[in-house]
Amino acid sequence: MTNPSGPADGEEQAHEDGQATDQEGDSGESYASVVHVDRHEDIASICGRIDTAPSYAVVIHAPGGNRALSRELGMRRVLRHAEETGKAIAFATSSPALSSRARSLGIPVARKPEYVRWDAGGRVVLGLGGKSVAIPAFGRLLQVLVILGIAAGFVAFVGAMGPAATVTAYPPSETLEQVVRLAANEGFDELDLDNMRVPAVEVVSSRVVTVVIPTTGSTMVGTAPATVTVTVTNPTGDEVTVPSGAVVVAELDNGTVEFGLEEEVTLAPDASAPVTATALTPGSQGNVPAGSIGGFSDSRFEDLAATNEEAAEGGEDESRPAVDQEDIVTLRDTAALLETAQAIKQTIVDDRPRDAIFIDTAAVEVERGDPSDVPGTPADIVSMDVRVTVSALAIPESVLNEVARELLAPEDGSGEFITGTVSAAETGSRQVDAVTGTITAEFRLRGEFARGVTSAEIEDAVKGVSPGDVPSILQSRYGIDNAEVELTPGWAPRLPRFGFRIDVEMSAPPSADAAPEVTTTIATGE
Repeated sequence: MTNPSGPADGEEQAHEDGQATDQEGDSGESYASVVHVDRHEDIASICGRIDTAPSYAVVIHAPGGNRALSRELGMRRVLRHAEETGKAIAFATSSPALSSRARSLGIPVARKPEYVRWDAGGRVVLGLGGKSVAIPAFGRLLQVLVILGIAAGFVAFVGAMGPAATVTAYPPSETLEQVVRLAANEGFDELDLDNMRVPAVEVVSSRVVTVVIPTTGSTMVGTAPATVTVTVTNPTGDEVTVPSGAVVVAELDNGTVEFGLEEEVTLAPDASAPVTATALTPGSQGNVPAGSIGGFSDSRFEDLAATNEEAAEGGEDESRPAVDQEDIVTLRDTAALLETAQAIKQTIVDDRPRDAIFIDTAAVEVERGDPSDVPGTPADIVSMDVRVTVSALAIPESVLNEVARELLAPEDGSGEFITGTVSAAETGSRQVDAVTGTITAEFRLRGEFARGVTSAEIEDAVKGVSPGDVPSILQSRYGIDNAEVELTPGWAPRLPRFGFRIDVEMSAPPSADAAPEVTTTIATGE
């Protein structure tokens, strides 16, 4: 439907097929007029355009927004003017500021005139496939979502920051063991006890080894400092005091030697005085010739003269063991030999006592550090820290625990193997399939089994109780005489009521589960 009178100057029309027509105008025509507004047009001009629009409904089209309309005062003036003149207005704009301002006053807004929905005041309207869709107002829904989010956050905070507990129980146990023959391969994805096949993995252990060798070189070391009498002269017109310890310097062809005065001396103008000085470094290099001392090292005494009329004496040297270049070569060669040392390969067994290690598959990588001293350094020994990394094929602890549960655990009652007590040691020869790499060996599988109690049962028993009640509960129910409780924070009166906040571990006494040492010293030579 068209406007029979035609659009006013600077105006467009939005017809029914453009979906901007939803109201019945005074003339009885069902359409809305569209007036175009630029960014800098003032409120008076916009109100004039609304007055001259031929229809009851007017869409103010401001594609890039309008500064005056983006302000609350300007928007209210336009809305009040439209109400006073009997007009219904809507906005078509891509400006977020203008859209937000119009929606806050309940005025219909769309990005384009043809998408205006006159029944969508205050809501967002999207154009989809030539149609306009009004999205429901999110104000109240957003409030509800915010409240729910805060509540969920509070619950999460309580769960994360509320009390947490660690319960370590030392239950009575019995030793269960059995000799089994297992086939292990890295290619086995899962445990297959019907065929006695277990997955194997490569395990790695690293430790620092200190290689130590005796030195074979020698060097002269100063053992006694030289002394000398220094004549200090004050050629200035002022009295000067030189403190004990002031340094005078002897200039030699191969360097300098410093001496420290043994006592304080005060010199009147044009006066001289002898002072004893001692070489700061012991050794024969301090026996400097007469006349070699020429002055002070401190610029405060640069006007004073200092000289030695006689040679210094008393400096002595002795021959001492020292690092030789060949010692460094020997040290590096010794470190390289660790790659084939059986004792080094054995360290992976010590470091991973809960895995079943195939020691014959062990390989060693050596990362050498720097020698402790450079050649010429006086020393009886020289050392080098070496990081050795050992890798080997093994049946991991997790697999051994599963094998033990399946093969060793009694079928007539509940219970659980104590953490860290399951082990498997080879008892005989092994076979290696050269094609598949499968290793088949006989093992003595053993573990400490706590009969009649599990970690889950302990967790259920201690939920929500006070820390002081835990030992008596565990003793009366499961015969556990020794248990430790760590509660965080420490002032919390009870253990958590949620199981996920409680860690339970059944363990052997600490002395039975000592950690291996990780530093080794290897000495070579006599």
